[in-house]
Amino acid sequence: MNYREYRPTAVQRLQYMLEAAGITGIVALCFYNSLWAVLLFPAVLWKHEKERRGQTAKRRRKELKLQFRDAVQGLAAALAAGYSAENALREAGRDLKLMYAADADMVQELSAMERKLDANQTIEQVMEDFAGRSGLEEAEVFAEIFSVGKRSGGDLIKIMGDTAVNISDTVETERQVSSALAARRYEQRIMNVIPFAMVLYLRVGCPGFLDPLYGNLPGICVMTACLGLYLGAWYLGKRLLDIEV
Repeated sequence: MNYREYRPTAVQRLQYMLEAAGITGIVALCFYNSLWAVLLFPAVLWKHEKERRGQTAKRRRKELKLQFRDAVQGLAAALAAGYSAENALREAGRDLKLMYAADADMVQELSAMERKLDANQTIEQVMEDFAGRSGLEEAEVFAEIFSVGKRSGGDLIKIMGDTAVNISDTVETERQVSSALAARRYEQRIMNVIPFAMVLYLRVGCPGFLDPLYGNLPGICVMTACLGLYLGAWYLGKRLLDIEV
């Protein structure tokens, strides 16, 4: 499984389609007042599904990072207890099953690693394979250092302990940043809705006020320009609040 991308289920795809249909309908009503504007649906669906898939993949990687930290801590504890690296991985898998559900990503990954070890793959290979698919910088660095440390007889316990501490620090920093930006993200959601609310208010409260902007080429150009400005502001706000740690 490649954690850099997310493959939605059939139910989720249907949900994305309904959401995109709602967005298209609102845009068609507010900016063009024409059923012809529903021709925008394929573009809206493509962009909306891309955004939702990206958000889901990012959220999944955050959860995987927490589980990976706990797995590394379990590996370090098993190594400190005298297990070999291969048996420490199996022990970490058993420990993780007590902390997370059986279908948790890292639990499944550790089970897959055990099967690969049984198929005579080396622990370095299974670690590197997971790191390449995980999308986690910490996992990639850990796999590289682990491989070098195991071949050269390095202190694997210290390596794993340092990795777990680094991941914990990153997670805590992300939590603090997210808390600091929570109010700003809420304000952005409100600002995203306000233009549509204003147009609907004018259409309901002042019937005919916006009629010169509908059904004619100059009006279509003006409303398209307004829609472009809105999308630009939405994208800029999204990028400003999308801070990677």
